[in-house]
Parts: sequence; structure tokens; C-alpha cells
Amino acid sequence: AFVAMPFLVLTVEAGLRSADRRLEDAAATLGANRWTTFRRVTIPMVAPSLFAGLALAWARALGEFGATITFAGNFPGTTQTVPLAVYVALESQPDVAIVLSLLLLAFSVVVLVSLRDRWFPAR
Repeated sequence: AFVAMPFLVLTVEAGLRSADRRLEDAAATLGANRWTTFRRVTIPMVAPSLFAGLALAWARALGEFGATITFAGNFPGTTQTVPLAVYVALESQPDVAIVLSLLLLAFSVVVLVSLRDRWFPAR
């Protein structure tokens, strides 16, 4: 999270800065309270930036294999991430490593498919 979080924060910040404040003001003049305005106006406006930031942070965190094993260690149940579990399982239990790798791959495909319509809208 230490290395990946700036990707999320900067992307969401840019989305918030580019959001049209007049839409929030219009919702307030129509009687929406702050929570309703945030939930129904602000979040949908910032959603593309939020999802992009989450995808960037997730990809960066997934790639932090070297830093994690160097600084945090590899203690199962405490600091072991899925890439580290794959690495350890590869040495002693190749079948477990394959299953974990396929889970990571399946999760990546699900994320990409769910974001497909946002990245490539229908014409």
C-alpha cells in the first residue's frame, strides 16, 4: 500500500478536480442533502478516475514482489501476499502454485472484463 497508494490518490484527486461542481450545486438546490449528493452525483462523476486509480494501485501492489520479500519478509498469515505464496509453493508444491497463479489470472480477467465497458464504451 505504501508504494501503490499514490497511484490511487493522484488519480482520484485529478478526477475530483475535474468534476463539475455545478452539478453538485444543482443537486443541493433540488433538495439533496450532502450524503445523497455525494452518493448520486459525485461518486458517479469520479467513478472512472476511482476505478483507474484502483486498477493502477492493484497492478503496482501486485508487482511489489521484490520489495515485499526484502522488507516485510514472508511470514505466512502475517506478511505473505499471493505472489509470495506462489513463489514459495513453486519450490515444494507446484500444483498449489498453479492453482494460485490461475486464481490471480482469473481475478485479473474479471477485473478487466468488468472495466471493459468503461474503457471502451459502445458506439
